[in-house]
Amino acid sequence: MVVYIIDLGSQYTHVIWRTVRDLGYSPEIKRRDVNFKELKNAAAFILSGGPGNAYKDDLGIAKEIVEKAKNNELNLPILGVCLGHQFIAHEFGGIVQKGKSAEYGITKITIDQENDLFKGVAKEFNVWVSHFDEVKKIPEEFIPLAHSEVCAYEAIKHKKKKIYGVQFHPEVWHTEYGENIISNFLSLVDKIS
Repeated sequence: MVVYIIDLGSQYTHVIWRTVRDLGYSPEIKRRDVNFKELKNAAAFILSGGPGNAYKDDLGIAKEIVEKAKNNELNLPILGVCLGHQFIAHEFGGIVQKGKSAEYGITKITIDQENDLFKGVAKEFNVWVSHFDEVKKIPEEFIPLAHSEVCAYEAIKHKKKKIYGVQFHPEVWHTEYGENIISNFLSLVDKIS
């Protein structure tokens, strides 16, 4: 079973790959222009960050993955990171716009609700952020998981599906508990294997 990392242009995509591999899973990086038929034996999907725009740009296979999940044609765990997070929110009917101020660097987030993604992490911790846009309104099917002083939705989760989004970058070493968060996401793969 393969954890597919969809590269949406992030400078950290290979760091996601390495973290997933180091946690004992089989990761593969795929470009956004890959055909869905090539994604064989998928166990989960991670949509990377990137410099793109969730509501203007063609994010290729990311759209098909999210659409299939939305229409119950795909029942696998999905994690959106930064742009991936914004794109998931947008595709499910949320609102993504420019933030009041761009976030770049270390920021402190607060966990609002206990959940699988943040199991075993502190209530408040530092994360690495790098974005101009942010989710301003989450879709009805989602619940907020974490916030910062600047961004109301640093993390979200679908109420019923194993779909998560994080505005920050858990894959970089600057993020405290980053490996724990990715490991928690990947534990959802174990539950469906």
